[in-house]
Amino acid sequence: MDDGKKLPGYVSLDEIGNGAPYVLRAGEGEHIAVRGSLRTLLTRKEDTEGNMGMTYCEGDTAPPTPPHYHHDTTEGVYVLSGVLRVWQDDRKGTRIVTDLHPGDYGLLPTGWAHSWAFAAPNTRFIAFYAPGGFEGTLHYLDPHGAPTAQQLSDTEKRFDVVWMPDYPLVHESERTGA
Repeated sequence: MDDGKKLPGYVSLDEIGNGAPYVLRAGEGEHIAVRGSLRTLLTRKEDTEGNMGMTYCEGDTAPPTPPHYHHDTTEGVYVLSGVLRVWQDDRKGTRIVTDLHPGDYGLLPTGWAHSWAFAAPNTRFIAFYAPGGFEGTLHYLDPHGAPTAQQLSDTEKRFDVVWMPDYPLVHESERTGA
């Protein structure tokens, strides 16, 4: 996948946002390539006085994100097409594995370890973050492969995220695109 700035519809939120009202037309936003998928920043904490962030995500079948949790950030996902597989665990014995389909919404609460994967070709979804900030991790991830330990560490220092790459949230039999 190309660098987001080369893709049609790339709009720098630094140039239009930062607290000012704006409109993004279909296909517009700040495009970022991540592991063969496309993430498009629609709004960030800088644009909403810290209240929320939102990204549009699209990709084909792929391995899950590294397990992680947030102390203060709640995530939500709304599926537009395809299948998004979500793993969640409160680390007290409650584990939920769910395939979300078009029109389904999933809430990933604070404190719950979670991961997700594009579980079908042409999967598209909207992700919400409240308060905003976690969307900034996209600028720190490798567009070509799984994030390195250093990249994960760098994001932990800047954003409300604790990565748990060795946590057994996703069992081998549940992996997609591996």
